[in-house]
Amino acid sequence: MENFLTKNSIFFQRQTYFLLILFFLLRYGSFLLNGHLVIQGIIVFVLLMLLGILYFKNPDWAWMLVLGEIFLGGSGHYLEFMGLSIRTLFIGFFLFLWTSQHIGQGMLFQKLKIHRYINWLISLLFLSLFFSFFNGLYHGHGIFRVIQDFMPFTFLLLVFPSYHLFREPKIQEYLVRLVLVFIIGTAFFSLFTLAIFSSGITQIHQPFYQWYRDIDVGKITDMQTGFFRIVESSHLIIVPIILLISSLLMRAEKHNNMWRVMLVLSIIILVLNLSRGYFLALGVGLLVLKYKHKWTRWLRGTLGIILLIVVIFSGIHFMASGGQSMGLELFGIRLKSFTQPQIEISTDTRMMILPYIMQIIRQHPIWGVGLGATITFINSNTYESLTTLHFDWGYLEMWTELGLPGSILLVFLYGLVAFMLIKKIKAIPEWHDFDVGLLAGIVSLLIMNITIASLFHVFGILFLIFTLTIATKYTAIFDRTTAVLYQIFNRIK
Repeated sequence: MENFLTKNSIFFQRQTYFLLILFFLLRYGSFLLNGHLVIQGIIVFVLLMLLGILYFKNPDWAWMLVLGEIFLGGSGHYLEFMGLSIRTLFIGFFLFLWTSQHIGQGMLFQKLKIHRYINWLISLLFLSLFFSFFNGLYHGHGIFRVIQDFMPFTFLLLVFPSYHLFREPKIQEYLVRLVLVFIIGTAFFSLFTLAIFSSGITQIHQPFYQWYRDIDVGKITDMQTGFFRIVESSHLIIVPIILLISSLLMRAEKHNNMWRVMLVLSIIILVLNLSRGYFLALGVGLLVLKYKHKWTRWLRGTLGIILLIVVIFSGIHFMASGGQSMGLELFGIRLKSFTQPQIEISTDTRMMILPYIMQIIRQHPIWGVGLGATITFINSNTYESLTTLHFDWGYLEMWTELGLPGSILLVFLYGLVAFMLIKKIKAIPEWHDFDVGLLAGIVSLLIMNITIASLFHVFGILFLIFTLTIATKYTAIFDRTTAVLYQIFNRIK
């Protein structure tokens, strides 16, 4: 390990503390500016100009600004301009600048060549997506809904600049800081949100709740025990992060305790979210971690994760309930609803929707009905007719909107990346832990997609981009990856 260390660690830098402060300032500023569309528009315009200036000065700086917004900006809707989120505008403008630069240099086709099979898959996928776009319009879906469903897929185009820009060590180190700040900031923000609701400082349907639901695109659910489920869209990436950290900790060597701190903070986010789909994905992902890990290390690490989940959830629930309950009965109900969906409203509603989704699929089994689809169903408890954008069945939503060709291509893209990781792991003589963690993360997204739209969620696609960038690199990058991992918290004393 000492061979890789430098005088300073990657994490313990002034930039890290600045990013952490910025994480909370963005949320506070968004809350204050909620409803002030003119001021938001001015700020967005200034930031877009800044992005353009940075790109012409140094594309790396512009890329760092885009990455910063992704990991610090929550849902990406903290600032909007004419109905478009700052994230959409940032990524669209960055892709425009990157494409224009390489067209001008006559190098665009060279820059688009990443990997033969990846290039073919992405090309075919986008052909299918364009068909689904117009298919959605043909079936009478609103143009806004169609565009809204199409936008996350456009983020997949970031794989091309990412593949080239990720070579820079300063980009790698900056990304490490962003991910760690994301873990720390999200954990404390979730705890803060739980505290103000559990203590009664604020309540459901008051201003903070409205901001959290409409702008942060989150969900706060009163579990009637003093405990509240705290859900954000960005939480989707937390299971792959837990698996990656767990894989690194399963390596038989002495680890910096900061890795364990990050694991605990990640599990705090998971237990406050309390999503069954996340726990199922984590369970399957932990099984994948057995690959290339010794039985003793794997078993100890897996049991440690399970113990941490139970202890952290029980401790938080005990405090939230005012010392009345450890919350194990609530945890039990969430797990029991896998086999008895009628005992919980959310799982019961998911089962109500299922026959209506299957009816659409039977009517349009090959091409689906296009992007922007909605489901109208009868609530069997209230006999109300309800329409929703949320299918709560990831693969069935893909089949409905993308049809069979688009769904198969998207799943195959994730599968190909997993295959490339396995091939890379077999080619490396040792230190497989990082790539095995990425592999488990990809598998967890595939499992999560059963009930959660993870494969075509913004953060699912971003994890795919990062993993794809690593998987397509030659094994020669092994030394650089190892060096970065050792330098994150450690330094020469």
